[in-house]
Amino acid sequence: MGIIGLVAAVGILASACVAMPSDSSWGDVSLLGDPPKILLAFSDRVVQVDPTDGSPVELRDANGNVRTDDQGNPRTWLVQSPSGTTVHYYSRPVQTDPQTLTVAAYENKLYQIDLSSANILSADGINLPGHVVGNPLLTDKFLYVPLSDAGLVALDPKSFAQKWQFTGDDGKGVWAQPLLSQDGSTLYVPTMNHKLFAIDAQTGTEKWNVDLDGAVASTPVFANGALYVGSFGRKVFKVTTDGTIAASFDTSDWVWGAPAVVDNMVYAADLSGYVYALEDDGSSFKQVWSRQVAQGAIRMTPLVSGDTIVVGSRDQNVYWISRQTGDALNDSSGKPIIRQMQGEVLSNILLIPPSGSITEPMIIVSTIAKQEELVAFTLATGERRWAYNGS
Repeated sequence: MGIIGLVAAVGILASACVAMPSDSSWGDVSLLGDPPKILLAFSDRVVQVDPTDGSPVELRDANGNVRTDDQGNPRTWLVQSPSGTTVHYYSRPVQTDPQTLTVAAYENKLYQIDLSSANILSADGINLPGHVVGNPLLTDKFLYVPLSDAGLVALDPKSFAQKWQFTGDDGKGVWAQPLLSQDGSTLYVPTMNHKLFAIDAQTGTEKWNVDLDGAVASTPVFANGALYVGSFGRKVFKVTTDGTIAASFDTSDWVWGAPAVVDNMVYAADLSGYVYALEDDGSSFKQVWSRQVAQGAIRMTPLVSGDTIVVGSRDQNVYWISRQTGDALNDSSGKPIIRQMQGEVLSNILLIPPSGSITEPMIIVSTIAKQEELVAFTLATGERRWAYNGS
C-alpha cells in the first residue's frame, strides 16, 4: 500500500468523524540530548528545535562553530528525504549509537543519520519487509520495528540484519510501538486485526493473544501489574499479563490513543471528542465523569499532570480540563482555556519540565499544518510562548 493508500485507509478508519486530509499525515515529537532539544519527525523531514524559543537548532562542528552553507548562511539541524527520493516519516528516530540516529520511513526503509552533520549516511537505506507508521523500539539486543501491513520485525541494532518476523495469525499490521515487559522477556504487540499479542521478546514466538473487539492503534500502558489499552471496538480494557480481560468500559466511539493511568484512575479519549475518567477497582471500571470536550476526534493520549488534563483534537483546538471534574479550566479572566491551532492535532502532546532557562512546565503541541508544526504553551495557564514554522 503506497502513501496515498495509507491516507485513504486512515480516512476510512476515521469515517466515524471526518475524512483525513489527503495531503497530510501525523508526526512524532520527542526529546533528544542533554540539554534536551525537541526532535520532530514529520512529513519528509526530521528537525531539531530549541525548546526555549522554538528556533531551529544550529548545526555546529566539533569545535562548537556554526556550520555555514556555500553562501555563508548558518546551517540548521535538518534532515530531508534522501537525494532523488521522497519519503515520509511518521515515527520518532532512535539513537542507535552516540553519533547516529536511525529513522524509519513509511517507504519500507531505515535511514541512518549522522548527528553531527545531519546527513543521511546512505541514500539507499536499509530495506524493511513492510511500511512503518509506528515508533520502533530499541533495546540492547534488538531493534523492533512495527510494520503497518506485515506485523513486526526484529533487527540486530548494529548490523540491522533481520533476526525474525512476527505476523500474528493473519499478517495484519502493527501501527504502534510494542511494549517490552519489565523483565525484558515479553513483547506486547497491538495489532489492527483486533488482537493484543504477547510474544517472546527473544524469538518472536507467540505466548498468547486476546481479542479486543476492534483494531488497536496505540501502545498498551503497563500499570498496577496489568495492561491498559483502548480499541476501535469502542472500549477501554484492562488485560492481565497472562492475557485475561480483567475489566472493560464502553466508550461512545473508537479509542485510538492509549489511556493515561495515574494510580487507580484511568483517563481515555475517543474519536467523538469525549474524555473519560474511570476508577479501576481491580475487577471493573467505575465512571467518575465523562465529558464531550471537543467537537472533533481526540486521537491522542490525554496528557495528565497534577489537576490538569490537556487534549488536542481534529477540530484544531487544544483544551485544558480539570482532572477532578472534567470541567474546562479557566484563565485569570474566567474564560475557558482553549487554544485554537492552524491545523489538526493528531499526535501526543510533549511535556517539558522546568530546566535551565525553562522556568515552568511547558507543553509542546504539534499540528499537521506546516506553517505551525509546533507550538509551546505553559502547562498551568495555556500561555502561548512560541511557534515553529516548518514550511
